[in-house]
Parts: sequence; structure tokens; C-alpha cells
Amino acid sequence: MEHLRSKLLLMAMKGFGRQPWWLLHLESSIIASVMSTIGGYRKKVVLANLERVFGNKKASELIKGFYKNFCDITVESMKLFTVSDKSLLNRVEYSSKGLQLMNRLYDDNRIVILAGGHMASWEMYAMTFSQKIKFDTMALYKKLSDPIIDEEMRNSRERLGLKMVEISECKNWMEMYMASIEKSPLIVGFGFDQSPPKADKSWWTKFLGVETAVYFGVEKWAKDYNAAVVYGAVKRVGRGRYIVDFRLVKEHVLDCEKGEVLDRCLGELEREIREAPTDWLWSHKRWKHSRPEGMIVQERRFECKLDS
Repeated sequence: MEHLRSKLLLMAMKGFGRQPWWLLHLESSIIASVMSTIGGYRKKVVLANLERVFGNKKASELIKGFYKNFCDITVESMKLFTVSDKSLLNRVEYSSKGLQLMNRLYDDNRIVILAGGHMASWEMYAMTFSQKIKFDTMALYKKLSDPIIDEEMRNSRERLGLKMVEISECKNWMEMYMASIEKSPLIVGFGFDQSPPKADKSWWTKFLGVETAVYFGVEKWAKDYNAAVVYGAVKRVGRGRYIVDFRLVKEHVLDCEKGEVLDRCLGELEREIREAPTDWLWSHKRWKHSRPEGMIVQERRFECKLDS
């Protein structure tokens, strides 16, 4: 029975996604208007997060823009199951400066840790970037609870060359890669802006001016594999159209003080949020943890503060 429900849901998502882009975005606008005025997905969480960062007045102004972004990326995600490769690639542009950076790192035979947040359509970016660079590409992801939808999603996201590896399997995968004699330069993608599972095992610092528990994996992996760290920034330039800019965070990490790489990545994400505050996924329960007693809040050196 569960399998049947999953298959029917998947069929419905694919059917919905086969509509033309313009119609999907029209429907998205209608749904977003209802969500922002009557009641939307995790609205209490969204408002609480916005108020924590921006205050009550600005939060009420931003909520409509958040649901417009949220509904757009939701319908676009359904489109990704059936969209043609050509149509998808035409909708995501990459800055020439960012591609030059990636070409140089490839020529230097580097491993690259590619950090990013849940900004705008991170899925369209994740699907297309392997077609724009020379590297082998791998991204860490958390397996969905529904195995049928998880498999379909993974197959769809991998079809242009990205290898998706479940978090619990990533270390073994990386060890096999490092042991390979004919390995090519590799990019490992990290989404680092969700709340870590354990407050007492996290890096505590200020993010968007709020005490925050942060995953330390980006920095740990960079130092374990002597990898360059690059940030992938995604900006919406139209409905269903995006531009990606690769920004160098730190090329040589082994001499960095503990926390510096992560601090710089947080600064880049803050910069993105400052430029497009409604494009971040405010529905995440980002601040669900309380700081454990005795846990130090690390100072920021590369903070990008929001406009007051």
C-alpha cells in the first residue's frame, strides 16, 4: 500500500511538472498569494525565523516574497523530473569569472570543497554545474524516508553527471576515490546551512546576528583532503532563471586557524541573504537548538552584516 501511494504521488508530481514553465509560475503565484495571506507551509517557523533576524515589522514585509520563492522552487523541482536537458541548461547561467576560477583549480589538479546554502533554486544549480566544469562532481545528500521517491529523485539529479552520495556512505566513497590510481580532480558539494543534529557536537557562532549551531564538515573535509574551498552563490534573474557565481573562499586551508574556513563560508551566505533575503529557505528549523552550558560562541572575523 505504501509503495502504491508513493508511485501515485510520483506520477502526480511528474504530471504536474510537464506543464509549460509559464503555467507553472502562474500557478505558483496563485498558491503563494494564498499561503502568505491565509496560511502556508510552516508559516509559524518562517515568521519566527524572519522576526529573529529582521524584527517583526520587516518580517511581515518579507513573508510574501518568501512564499513566492518557496512556491517557485517547489514547482520547478517537480519540473526537473521531466524537463529536457537543453531546457534546463538554458535556464542556469554561470559567470565567466567563476568558471575561470574552476578551470584554474582543475589545471592545478585540486580537490575542491564546494559550499553553498539553500538559496533560490539550488537544485537547478546542483543538476547543471557538472556540465559547466571539467571536474568529477559529487554531492552529499540525506536520503529521503520514501525509498521510491528517493531513488527517482537521485536518478533525476544524477542524469547530467553529478554523483549523489548519502551522508552515511560519504567517507567510504571518498576513501575509494582517494585510493583510485586514475582519479580526476574532484568537487565535493556541501549544503552547510541546516541545523546540525547534535548541539554539543556543533560549532557555535553568530550567523545573521543570532547564536547558531553550525555543521563543521566543510572545514574538516577541506583540511582532511587539503582541498581548496569555493562558495557557489545562486541568484534569481527571472522566473525559473538563475545565475551562479563561484567565489574562492580559501585556496590553501592547512595554515588557517580553526574556524576560519567556516567563518568565511558563513560570510558568503550572509552576503547572499543580504542581497536577496526572501530567497533563503526560512522554513528550515534553523535555530531549534539551545547552546549547551559551557559551549563557547566563537567570534566572527568575516561576518557580512545585514543592512539595518
